Amino acid sequence: MLQYLKSDDSGKLTIRENLVKGSWIRCERPNEEEISQLLSLGIDADIITDALDPHEVPRLDADNERTYLIARLPDTDDDFNDFTTPILFVIHADYIITISRDSLGRLWQPFIDKHVASTSSRITLLVDMIDALATQYQRRVAAINRQMRAATGDIRTLRARDIATLAEYERKLNDYMDALVPMNLSVERMIAHKALMLRSDAKEDVEDISIDLEQVISRCKSLLRTITNVRDSYRAVMDTRLNETIRLLTVITVALTIPTMIAGLFGMNVPVPGGDDPAMFWKITGVSAVAALLIGYYFLRRR
Repeated sequence: MLQYLKSDDSGKLTIRENLVKGSWIRCERPNEEEISQLLSLGIDADIITDALDPHEVPRLDADNERTYLIARLPDTDDDFNDFTTPILFVIHADYIITISRDSLGRLWQPFIDKHVASTSSRITLLVDMIDALATQYQRRVAAINRQMRAATGDIRTLRARDIATLAEYERKLNDYMDALVPMNLSVERMIAHKALMLRSDAKEDVEDISIDLEQVISRCKSLLRTITNVRDSYRAVMDTRLNETIRLLTVITVALTIPTMIAGLFGMNVPVPGGDDPAMFWKITGVSAVAALLIGYYFLRRR
């Protein structure tokens, strides 16, 4: 998909049929023809290939006329088993281009509906877009935090599937961390990047975004530590339960040893004392039960 968007007199973004100066070129899931159109605009072919690589690391590059910023934004799991997807921002003197290998309507449609600014101001538009990415991370991490609190309310009631859910959260947070750390470094490099020539107000906005990203990174680290602590606590609880079960079974086994021996002796096909007593069965049963109870009580008290 290839779209040309430009702000009207009121600052609202609208779709245009033709490319004009000051436009935002939005490209998602490009086919060969659309890639050829992008190449005709002078975009480096290697950069486009990198942008379509699902495992590309965020970075900031530049050539004589264009600045390239590759970032990653949170996305649903795909065939590559990732929780983030790359996006390329191309800043040119006449336009700004975004290229992604996935459809990003859930990100850009609210941005298009709410954004009111001139697309001719490329740096302002870029800063607003990066801020939208940072907001996506904040929302996703906040949602994981709420879900984790609901799942780990009482460590004693955790089940195996809850631990599996926490492991999934851990993998997602690690994917976020792998994207956020280099992305934050790239955003910080924008401040001193000569080709962008940020004004003081734009620098302040970029610094604010960098602070937001650092806060998200800190939150991810905190949640990862929480998951580790919960998993260790769950393991300790399960070990304690296992030890208690083994202890109980051991006490039962020891308590039944003497009754088993007595029953074995009197069950032999040989003459035994009191064999003619009709009440001997109940006497043996009573003695065995008392012996089992006393031994079990002793060991349970001694733990």
